[in-house]
Amino acid sequence: MKNFNDIAGSIAKDAVTYAAKNGAVLDYTQESVRNVDDFLGAFHDSLDQYDNDEGAKTLWNAAVLFGTYIGEVLLRCGLAEKGFVWLEDDGIPILSIPGSQTSVSPITKAHKRILNGAEDGLAGFTDVVFSVVNGEWPKTGVLRVPDVETASGEKTERIVYKESDHYISLVAQGDEDFVIFKSHDGFFQFYGIGNQFICEAWFNLNGRRAYALVNPDCTNTKRVKLVTPYGKYTPRERDIISLEQLKTAVYEYFSNLEEADFLAKVPHETIDM
Repeated sequence: MKNFNDIAGSIAKDAVTYAAKNGAVLDYTQESVRNVDDFLGAFHDSLDQYDNDEGAKTLWNAAVLFGTYIGEVLLRCGLAEKGFVWLEDDGIPILSIPGSQTSVSPITKAHKRILNGAEDGLAGFTDVVFSVVNGEWPKTGVLRVPDVETASGEKTERIVYKESDHYISLVAQGDEDFVIFKSHDGFFQFYGIGNQFICEAWFNLNGRRAYALVNPDCTNTKRVKLVTPYGKYTPRERDIISLEQLKTAVYEYFSNLEEADFLAKVPHETIDM
């Protein structure tokens, strides 16, 4: 694959030209991303016209065109200064810092916007990325945008922190057995009921580093009973955290991109593998 850094600018210019012919301005500002969202929304509203292989190719080309433009906006607005460049990930151009696991995939996001509609709108995506640009990386601000999976099989891609409370409530109210937030470097999972929860964070799945979140005010490591609508469990008493502690842990998981930064914020113990 040709170095995408050499051709991304030209592709973005094609997006600008296409927009101009359709009465919209793409001027490489954050606000212009809303115009891109409108274009991709129009493709979504006409999905039934692209129901064959040729149509699927057209939709992907549109995602590449406008996703590249979004990527170039992000680079111009600050990501380039932080070391981001276009790299290849499984054949798809992404923005990343060479040698790191930190990445942004505007082309994939544009494709999801076309296929899934407004639920995959670009505003939340760019808000998270621009929080990085505005100096909230990597210590503060909502940085993780994980996928979520529930025990019942519900799967949602790329949620932001403000959406996490819904999933916490599902478990707290007994509507779900567990919830898992899956991120680039592992996952965060919890189960429980009411005001009692068990929570674990796993990182670097190949190396398998796992941590149990603990109640720092409890020193009892003996097994106790925890009963939920889905079964009876026997965790250590120290491993049971409150709803408030769970919400704090979820906030820190979303707000700290690096494993070490997250662990510094939450009481935990290493799980022996």
